[in-house]
Amino acid sequence: MGLKELHKELKQMEKTEIIKMISELYKSVPMAKEYLDVFATGNIKQLIEKYKFEIENYVYPNGKEMLLREKEARKLIRTIRKMKVPELTIALELHYVYCCIDIIEDFGYWDEPYYNATANMFYSATKGIKENGFEKKFKNLINNLVSRSYEYGLDFEY
Repeated sequence: MGLKELHKELKQMEKTEIIKMISELYKSVPMAKEYLDVFATGNIKQLIEKYKFEIENYVYPNGKEMLLREKEARKLIRTIRKMKVPELTIALELHYVYCCIDIIEDFGYWDEPYYNATANMFYSATKGIKENGFEKKFKNLINNLVSRSYEYGLDFEY
């Protein structure tokens, strides 16, 4: 069903039916619960911390095999972008970049696609910062990332 058809169906439903449906969605779909929590409270700090932890687990290798799984982190961020909560998306994009620079710093890791993915994520975040007026909020982190990027050949500009 497309969005147009969904609107048509919702307009035909009683308010109590819509409330019941949203309640079921809230109980059964974790991402919907998170979105509705942010929508209702505006508080995203706990959600940022939760996803930062997940991103770190994907990006920063652990265990014997030291597998880099940054693609999984990017997939998670793409999913979160669909929630359309700019501050959450930007915070996680910048955290991803921070973790990637840690990998480069700690392991001397160099791979052109890895550098490109890290740079693309940085520029996605800075675009979101400018579009949403979050310059003050993320200024220190951006300055830190720009400074660290020069040490490893990424040369971010902001």
